Amino acid sequence: MGYLLRLLNEREREGRPIKVGLVGAGRFGTTVAATLGQMPGARLVAVADLDTVRGTAALEAAGWKRDAIVTSGAGDDRPLLTDDATVLTSLPLDVLVEATGQPNVAAQVIPAALRSGQHVVNVDVEADVLLGAYFRREADAAGRVYSLADGDQPACIVRLVDWAASLGYRVVACGRGTKRFPYDRAGIPEEAFARFGFSDDLVERRRFNPQMYNSFRDGSKAQIEMTAVANALGMPPDRRGMHEPSTGLERLPSLMALRGNGGLLEQEGVVDLANTVDTDGGSIIPDAQANGVWAVLATASPILREDLPFFELPGSATSGHALLYRPYHMPGVETPRSIAEAALLGIATASPLPRPTADVIACAKVDLPAGTRLDGSGGKTVYGLIERVQIAAAERCLPLGLASGVTLRRPIAADQPLTYDDVEPGSTPAWRLRALQDQATGHVPTIGHQVRP
Repeated sequence: MGYLLRLLNEREREGRPIKVGLVGAGRFGTTVAATLGQMPGARLVAVADLDTVRGTAALEAAGWKRDAIVTSGAGDDRPLLTDDATVLTSLPLDVLVEATGQPNVAAQVIPAALRSGQHVVNVDVEADVLLGAYFRREADAAGRVYSLADGDQPACIVRLVDWAASLGYRVVACGRGTKRFPYDRAGIPEEAFARFGFSDDLVERRRFNPQMYNSFRDGSKAQIEMTAVANALGMPPDRRGMHEPSTGLERLPSLMALRGNGGLLEQEGVVDLANTVDTDGGSIIPDAQANGVWAVLATASPILREDLPFFELPGSATSGHALLYRPYHMPGVETPRSIAEAALLGIATASPLPRPTADVIACAKVDLPAGTRLDGSGGKTVYGLIERVQIAAAERCLPLGLASGVTLRRPIAADQPLTYDDVEPGSTPAWRLRALQDQATGHVPTIGHQVRP
């Protein structure tokens, strides 16, 4: 029996399940709830969502009867449903799961939960790349765990890299698959479901968010997720936006090599992407995997260099690199493992370092006139690209997570990065905490970017 199952079974036998609260009952959150409903040693006892129908559905997915749900108080016998996320931060929970996808909600909820003694599993990668260093410092100060969610690609990539690096392999590059066509970059939310081929029934039944799914198609989500990986591992992008070559598994170890060895890279130890769409812009590469995660390994040991291809890992004869990969990830389904690791072992599946390595900068999707109100990741106005944090700060680039609900002061041409000077400053919790993070880490991007009273 594995160690995690043994500990969970002990909690189940003792009648002391891990008490979990969930903020955000969309598709991801509801899948987390359903998994908690079938696993031993853990129980969803509270949900916060502005939509009570969604919140009720999540609690029912976790095994609760509708007539057991209460709207004030909470206990082992009566699960709580509320539309106020801050209520959950004062409950006697072991772990809080933040799954709203809204950085301003995360900025309010996550620090409060950590300070109250709750561990936090953050599904909201958009908030992590904007404020992860701040959250990590808050967790360390409180003696709590702040973790990204297993099953989402950043945490799955970190697990691969941990396996390789703990065995002494050199990780040349790591990343995930994508499926991005040339016309996807300027895509809008209204077209997202059709591009994925989702039925109306599926969209309504599983409560899909069109802007979130559009962020997958325009490439922003992949850039965000690889920034989370960069900040957890200290591995930067090789260049702005990464290389994202069109490639299958067999060619990937050769491409993720230094230029002197016939590859694309200026340096080793970087994050990148592998696009399943061929260079013709229309066909799919046969051995490519859009949903998988990968790491390209190297070793100085002649024995191990021989062993890796012997075990049928794709490799490069020129560079000696081998490809470790996993062809799937299961968002929400695997996330309760992060909950269990935090509560039972006091460890994070993946967590940003106290100082960030990369940032996601906002770029104009189309020509934007002065006065445009920006609508954030997956919207109609901006998309995101990864950049080294030092460069982003030096050029005063506006983080994608702050490019929502603010107004342009001047026109911006399509594909141009936005700067802090291009927008009217915001006054939201995310803007305030980002200023605190920048000051704490020394990456203050612009004169006058200070914490407001």
